Amino acid sequence: MKRLCMFAACLVALALMSVSCGSGPQKARKFYWVQGLKGHPVHQLTQIAFAEGCRKLGYACEIVGSDSMDLIGTISLAEQALAKGDAAGMAVWTGSPAYDPFIERVAKKGIPVILPHIPPPEKPPQGVTGYVGCDTREYARQAALGIGKAVEGKGTVAITQGSFNTIENTVAEVFSKTIQENYPGMSVLQAQEEGFDPPGAIAKCTSILTAHPELTAAFSTTGGGPTAWAGAQRQGQRKIVAVGMDYTRVNLDLVKAGEVYAVVGQPLWEEAYGAAELLDRSVRGEKIEFWTKLPAPLITKDKLAPYYALLEKVEESLRK
Repeated sequence: MKRLCMFAACLVALALMSVSCGSGPQKARKFYWVQGLKGHPVHQLTQIAFAEGCRKLGYACEIVGSDSMDLIGTISLAEQALAKGDAAGMAVWTGSPAYDPFIERVAKKGIPVILPHIPPPEKPPQGVTGYVGCDTREYARQAALGIGKAVEGKGTVAITQGSFNTIENTVAEVFSKTIQENYPGMSVLQAQEEGFDPPGAIAKCTSILTAHPELTAAFSTTGGGPTAWAGAQRQGQRKIVAVGMDYTRVNLDLVKAGEVYAVVGQPLWEEAYGAAELLDRSVRGEKIEFWTKLPAPLITKDKLAPYYALLEKVEESLRK
């Protein structure tokens, strides 16, 4: 009987341990990546980087966003993700103040929020834990100086944007101002929207090239710009100095082939992977810098090798 009582007591103790350790509330171990235009090649690269960071740090990862530039749709999907109650942290690719109320709601729940890619605005949303990315004003200046030097300060330069939004508007403005200040012999055309549909973007850039025989250069503030301006040069049978954004394989190949002069190396992998790292540090109670600033060099033909190596790493992740 004594042994039976001791055995029963042990069972009760084990049951209590199970209740306290196993069936109680568990600490969330999932990070969310919120991003519109989910299938864009540049965005896919950032999603892979974030997922890789989550995996290395021991977190589940979920990508949330619409397949188009539908802000309301993406925010709605993000709200649904937040309602699940399993978020340990969120990285939100914004570019629009429309996200601010959502970000504030996330922060009020005690969930850290990292905003990759964009620099902090004068009035950041309440509760943002931190930002990670490059200084868009700085790479706009470097692109302007690079183009001005390549064309020897002569002719006219066009500016095209994926869309008119906070980030691209600022880049276009700083680029234009830098050209005017440093190359007074050059003219800068008013920025035009090229869009995100490749055939439509090529048509837009071709029309600009045809309308301006004095055009010597072009700068696109979006990742599809290199393809758009390379296509325009082929259709217009004219050669200009074109610079666009991002080290996707197609863009690097255009630089390698000499169809595009250079691309701006926004730190896409680094900022997305870094967002996961910053969320992890925040979850663990570490204090982080409000803005983790990363470089965004101008990638010309002689600087391609490390970026091809990085893309090999990305493509390997896709094959797994």
